Amino acid sequence: MVDALSQRFAFEVLAGSRGLDRALASPRLQKPGLALTGGLEYLHEGRLQVLGRSEARFLNRRSRGAAAAIGRLCDGSFPALLLVRGLAPPPTLVDAAEAGGVPLLSTAAVTGEVMEALFHFMAVRLAPRKTIHGVLMDIFGLGVLLLGESGIGKSECALELVTRGHRLVADDAVELRLIEDELIGASPELSRYYLEVRGLGLINAREMFGITAVAEIKAVEQAIRLVRFDATRSYERLGEEQAWWEVLGHRVPLREVPVAPGRNLAVILEIAARQQLLRARGIDAAAEIQAELARRLSERPPGEEESR
Repeated sequence: MVDALSQRFAFEVLAGSRGLDRALASPRLQKPGLALTGGLEYLHEGRLQVLGRSEARFLNRRSRGAAAAIGRLCDGSFPALLLVRGLAPPPTLVDAAEAGGVPLLSTAAVTGEVMEALFHFMAVRLAPRKTIHGVLMDIFGLGVLLLGESGIGKSECALELVTRGHRLVADDAVELRLIEDELIGASPELSRYYLEVRGLGLINAREMFGITAVAEIKAVEQAIRLVRFDATRSYERLGEEQAWWEVLGHRVPLREVPVAPGRNLAVILEIAARQQLLRARGIDAAAEIQAELARRLSERPPGEEESR
């Protein structure tokens, strides 16, 4: 954390440098405030403690309460202490942090700015994650995850979509993270920008099609599973039933598209993406035709059905 954010916040390690390898296990932060004055049991273990003007003023006192608070902050229950606004650290806090091996950091940034950045940084780093087999595309601004068995044509479909002006995010392996209830997809660094096309090998989409043909991350908003066409099986005709694909406790709308000779999958996926965008605006063709059918049936004169 210190290395990643030092350029922005110019962190200075005032004491406890031997504890810089402590693990941050929670994205939550705490500004202890009044808890230092007699409610030490309300300090949440495992959270980075952010100390502002009021905390520094209290800890500078020569009192039994201040000494108890400093002892609690530096007893090893917290990964680090962060002093904001470039405030001068209480000397007793520096000594206790050094003795306990608890990093005491300082920054000139204001409390709100640094807490927001730290929360986002830790939420990303500590987010639940999973790597799956698939292809992630940005189609008309919608994050579309292509699923299906190996060799069914996901990468070839992605290549055609890129040539049609859409963006590749990840091919073959997709790293998924759940960040603040949003499913975010990206490519492993080693395979970023690459497509594997059978018969051609690896293609660098960024070098071949330009920087606008790729994206590093994208929120997953729709999943499409490609399946081999089976004449004995019935497939969705109206699109009125909504299926879901779930991962990491989060679900996204799922469509199943059969693959058969003569079907232009790139066009079908473009339409599926447009359809999902329209549904997000409350426009649903299947619902509209069902409503129109119900309206016409309700307008039939009494007895018309029996006469037929």
